[in-house]
Amino acid sequence: MGGTVDIKDIFPPPGHVQRLRCSDCDGWLDLAYADFDETVSGARIAIKGLPVLRCSTCEKDYLPDRSRISIIRLHEQCVSKVSAGVTVTRRKLEDRYPFTDVPFQYDADDYEYLPGLRGQGDGFLTLVFFKRGVLLKYDTASGYRLTFASRTYGTITTDEDNQISFGINRNGRVVMWLGDIATLPVPEQYYLLSENVESDHSIGSEFYDGQIDCIFSDPTPENDLLAARTDFLEAARMHFGATLAHLEAEVVAIALDFARPLTDSVKNQQHAADALNKIHVESLDTQAIGKLLSAAGGDPKGLGGLKRLQTLLETLPGSSAISNLMLPLFVTYDLRVANLHLTSTGTASDKMDDITSRLGLPAAAPFFDVYDALVKQLAAAYRGLQELLTP
Repeated sequence: MGGTVDIKDIFPPPGHVQRLRCSDCDGWLDLAYADFDETVSGARIAIKGLPVLRCSTCEKDYLPDRSRISIIRLHEQCVSKVSAGVTVTRRKLEDRYPFTDVPFQYDADDYEYLPGLRGQGDGFLTLVFFKRGVLLKYDTASGYRLTFASRTYGTITTDEDNQISFGINRNGRVVMWLGDIATLPVPEQYYLLSENVESDHSIGSEFYDGQIDCIFSDPTPENDLLAARTDFLEAARMHFGATLAHLEAEVVAIALDFARPLTDSVKNQQHAADALNKIHVESLDTQAIGKLLSAAGGDPKGLGGLKRLQTLLETLPGSSAISNLMLPLFVTYDLRVANLHLTSTGTASDKMDDITSRLGLPAAAPFFDVYDALVKQLAAAYRGLQELLTP
């Protein structure tokens, strides 16, 4: 900074609506701080630590509306006092909002400067940040259900049907609204407090799109697959009274970062195969499924997780379709074996030929075709299994 600007350019243009997207590259904007030093219509305005909205992709800065107002007021002071300029150091906001007595860390600057949060004017939409591991409890503890609408947007539901939405930002931190958190029992709030971290001023996610901008874009195949998995597991929980899979910390991290490989290098093929297997096969709760199978009159001894699941589901009405519906899950396991196990080149090639055949692809199909077909067929399999569980 250090240039010249007309005061008219500081005022928001007519019809202006502040967005959390960069107008140049459409990247997400984060709250940041910069030193503003400009000659504004003849008056030098210098503000240390002025809040700005900075693009996380191209690093272009934008002035939030409240920062614009600060510059305008300082300019008015210079004009009224016939002063050549003013230099100030901005003091951070330390506001606390009266929703809960539990001493969560949060930054009032987020609420005041990030677009769309001050709509209610009472602090309800104050961002509270947590370690990613905070979600593990809600995936395994009785009385709670964890569901994902996409990789960066989900819901925690209690047995009393209270719902709290959460997001996951680009740094892997979980974000929730202070007003939502305050609806939880105080002991539960203290659990959240134990996982609470300071703000990183980043909220760009499908959580923000849905909660603030009411934008619900078409899901990526990976997000669609994650949602289908969630719906199947919820249907299974309702039917069997038990959770058939769990999310360990490593699996949570993999699921949140999961996306189509950028290239078909050997390393990327191995990573994709391993990620699919960890999310959809290794996450199965083999012990819980075995107990359900025993209760249904079956024998889980000597059966792996997938075979236990198939045998359990075959106890359902309409089970003749189970073998075909389970096929993509078995292919997922075999894809990992073909890509990561120490087998001969010939054995791995034979395994891949078998995989492509079972997916309905031609022999020697490119890895991207295998990946795309498997992701699509896994989602369809989960939905088919869900239908069997919810007649």
